[in-house]
Amino acid sequence: MKFDDLRDELDELFDVLANNSGIEIAVDTEATGLKVAGFDDQCIGVSLATVVDGIGYSYYLPFYHPVGENLPRKYVERLKDVLENYSHVLLFVNAQYDILSLETIGIYVENTDFLDIPTMAHLIDENKPYSKSLDQLAQHYIDKNVGKVKDINIEREKKTGWQNTTWEEIWQYAIVDAQLTYRIWNVLVKTPQYQQLPPEMLVHKQKLIRVLMSMKRKGVQIDVQLAEEYVQKGEAEMARIVEELGINPASPKQMKKLLVDELGLPVVKKSPLTGAPSFDKQAMMHYDQMLEKIDSPVADLIKQFRGWQKAVSAAYRPYLSLLSSDGRLRCSYKTHGTATGRLSCSEPNLQQIPKSSDKPWNGKVKNCFIAKPGFRLINADFSQLELRLATAYAGEDSLKTIFEEGRDIFTEMSQQLGMSRHDTKTLVYSMQYGAGEQRIMNVFGVDRNEAKKIRENYFETYPEFRRFNERCTAKVEETGQIKIWSGRYRHFEDRNESYKAMNSVIQGGAADIVERIMVRCYEELESEDCSMLLQVHDSITFEVREPMVPRYIEKIRTIMEDVNAVTGDVSFDVRFAVDVDNWVPEEDGK
Repeated sequence: MKFDDLRDELDELFDVLANNSGIEIAVDTEATGLKVAGFDDQCIGVSLATVVDGIGYSYYLPFYHPVGENLPRKYVERLKDVLENYSHVLLFVNAQYDILSLETIGIYVENTDFLDIPTMAHLIDENKPYSKSLDQLAQHYIDKNVGKVKDINIEREKKTGWQNTTWEEIWQYAIVDAQLTYRIWNVLVKTPQYQQLPPEMLVHKQKLIRVLMSMKRKGVQIDVQLAEEYVQKGEAEMARIVEELGINPASPKQMKKLLVDELGLPVVKKSPLTGAPSFDKQAMMHYDQMLEKIDSPVADLIKQFRGWQKAVSAAYRPYLSLLSSDGRLRCSYKTHGTATGRLSCSEPNLQQIPKSSDKPWNGKVKNCFIAKPGFRLINADFSQLELRLATAYAGEDSLKTIFEEGRDIFTEMSQQLGMSRHDTKTLVYSMQYGAGEQRIMNVFGVDRNEAKKIRENYFETYPEFRRFNERCTAKVEETGQIKIWSGRYRHFEDRNESYKAMNSVIQGGAADIVERIMVRCYEELESEDCSMLLQVHDSITFEVREPMVPRYIEKIRTIMEDVNAVTGDVSFDVRFAVDVDNWVPEEDGK
């Protein structure tokens, strides 16, 4: 296509869209990089795809290519007029990125309804496809042979920010993305699972995504000097431990000598190909729990190494490498990254920030996050959200009373179970995750007979939890799915995994509560004096103007504890509690 022909056809397209506002438009952007939220990168072009009266339209609009021809500014203005005032729905395959990318060229769609296709697909089936990338969605819902244009030259140029790419060269690569977005949406809306969703579900997800975009626009300031200090300290500590052990704990091949041969721990997993002991991520989760129970210098060194390794690789180093040019960190929250429905986080994963820790390797992780001058970071954390939700679902009245009176739940449960408070807390969370005898054996380092006694004692003490668990399990065995209070479903491809059903109801339900509370906090509190910046575990972090901290602490607590105000027709007869305080305790922040 010649450039003059492109302009003529775009004029026609804009006229068609202006007269057909009841259709869906798929929108995709190309930018110089991923940091569009901080304006380090900029949108260079926009792809559109739609169908009007059976006729398909798909175009790429080049605006800011460093080389070749670009459309005059009037086409940005025409696109702006269409998207900002559109009365129907825009379709995105990565709404947060594309909407923020559009903002770099002055297009703001805060008043236009949209659908995020991966989020929609996740509500329909969180299991398939496992990745909700454009490629995987297209191959799953359209045809296994379709997908993004694969071109080694295009991929190389994309990594350079399209520095040498003309609109003609990017044309097919760009418009295919918009075309696939439209086609996937067209399939999804016809699925039985979509018809099963409550109408307000996608409205809520749109509101949530707008909240997440607001958080990303702002970012959070990082104490660069402290992060650099702990990268150096961590690397020095790991080198010291490797020298002392004579073995590198970072090497799975060498871990057998340490864990099995020297410490005598059991083989918890074997390679399906070789039959040799496996020390992959899943296996090491079990070994980490066992190491906590062992009083041994070798075990201590392994724990120290793994602690520093994770803190440096997952926290201190990425906090530095992923900074925007304004010194603020902008992580990416996904609404479709976990099977249970909890938000996932990447670049970096801030869900890994410890709630509190006295460990030398991660005790300063939270200190790396600092408020801008004149403000303070305030953290509002639900107290035992999942346990309170499970108590309400099961109708375990003895625990409801403890919560209602504000007594320490784990202290009282430990007395009822005849266990230490620490072990009680571990057991409660293990049982909520559907722990069987083997898991309890691994967690507490006991034999099968003792594990069976621990499990039975728990259910005898709290019989309503047993009945609730049995109801959830039976539902999944019968139907292959279970309903969360919000109206969405958790699907099970393998009904032998029905033991996870109770956890799906609890963890999924807690996730949906946090999401709706985030939206309410944003709608009622967001201002120049108070901004939501982070969501970690069951907590929300705000940046609040110093003189107004006491006032906002009370406002935040009042909104977050009023869970039943955001659950619609569903009501939970348990008291919810929220701890609101400084992000870092004052004595730790000094």
